[in-house]
Amino acid sequence: MALTGMRGLSVFISDVRNCQNKEQERLRVDKELGNIRTRFKNEKALTHYEKKKYVWKMLYIYMLGYDVDFGHMEAVSLISAPKYPEKQVGYIVTSCLLTENHEFLRMAINTVRNDIIGRNETFQCLALTMVGNIGGKEFSESLATDVQKLLLSSSCRPLVRKKAALCLLRLYRKNPDVINIDGWYDRMSQLLDERDLGVLTSVMSLFVALVSNNVEAYWNCLPKCVKILERLGRNQDVPQEYTYYGIPSPWIQVKTMRALQYFPTIEDPNTRRALFEVLQHILMGTDVVKNVNKNNAAHAILFEALALVVHLDAEKEMMSQCVALLGKFIAVREPNIRYLGLENMTRLLLVSDAQDIIKRHQAQIIISLKDPDISIRRRALDLLYGMCDVTNAKDIVEELLQYLNTADLAMREELALKAAILAEKFAPDLSWYSYQFLHQFHIICSDIFQM
Repeated sequence: MALTGMRGLSVFISDVRNCQNKEQERLRVDKELGNIRTRFKNEKALTHYEKKKYVWKMLYIYMLGYDVDFGHMEAVSLISAPKYPEKQVGYIVTSCLLTENHEFLRMAINTVRNDIIGRNETFQCLALTMVGNIGGKEFSESLATDVQKLLLSSSCRPLVRKKAALCLLRLYRKNPDVINIDGWYDRMSQLLDERDLGVLTSVMSLFVALVSNNVEAYWNCLPKCVKILERLGRNQDVPQEYTYYGIPSPWIQVKTMRALQYFPTIEDPNTRRALFEVLQHILMGTDVVKNVNKNNAAHAILFEALALVVHLDAEKEMMSQCVALLGKFIAVREPNIRYLGLENMTRLLLVSDAQDIIKRHQAQIIISLKDPDISIRRRALDLLYGMCDVTNAKDIVEELLQYLNTADLAMREELALKAAILAEKFAPDLSWYSYQFLHQFHIICSDIFQM
């Protein structure tokens, strides 16, 4: 917030911060609200500066958690102010105080539209930001066409087009009818050729929403998505300001791979080969490093790539690489990475060729079953349960029974149930099931209930 020159606002904030307790703060806030209410009763006598100051105070009080049930009209009226300082306050406070169904918003629609279609880029950004924050059916019906024109305009600066894409995304989520599918598949294809990565990031968010609702309409965009991944992942054709700890725009990479997971298959052999080369590059080039922020970005890309590999039912060699990489991750010290490694191994169980490869990491998975973090223990239990078959049932069930002795109460019931199901389903022979499993299971359960 720009508070320069607003001494009254600065003094009020200082008074609130200096309150010794909650009751003293409430009394100071009530006093200020009474003063603002009195001043608003004679609104015509207020200058733009005074109205701006009082509306800022209302927003600060609202942010402290107090109800502000008046002054909304004054905030909305500032949207039509001719100067930026007052207009900025109007847009920001209206975005915070009003919901999409508030009746006062109808009064501002024409002003907001004039700012969107006007030539003042600053006013356009303010209007697009507010509409994108509030959304609503009335805004979508009245403004969606104008927002689309801004997004598609070659004369608009990237900052405006970026906000237009995010604004259109919000309107589309509220009312999908604002985008005519018949006319948008070609436009979307053109937008995916965007060179400015800021605009492309916002466009990709919109694209994910569109394909999630109707993937059939956007088949022609699939090769464009693969080219984006090639540009970022392999060629690294990225300005310095769009790299994060040396990683080319991880946000676009993640969103693009997420969009590709909505397409049931990739029929074109050249496109499929190009995509698998990018995925191979991601799998081979990702490792655990000391920098936490770089780890987070690299692993966000990696785990989205793994999900895409599973979705596309990749070749067995690539599946082996995925499992080997996850096997490294479940053995590291960082608990978040161990958790994600176990979770993604569980997903890979859905692929027929992957189960035998996952069995190679059975010993490490069993170690994870005794992890201090209960969420990791649960993921390890789910994974052991899913990977169990006739070949390894005896070892897994015996480990589960051994762990049942020391397991905490939160897991005992699930642990006992899964051990019993696996023993009955995959018992190597009747004698083992009758004389070893049932006998040991009975002893352990008796000891537990006597504790």
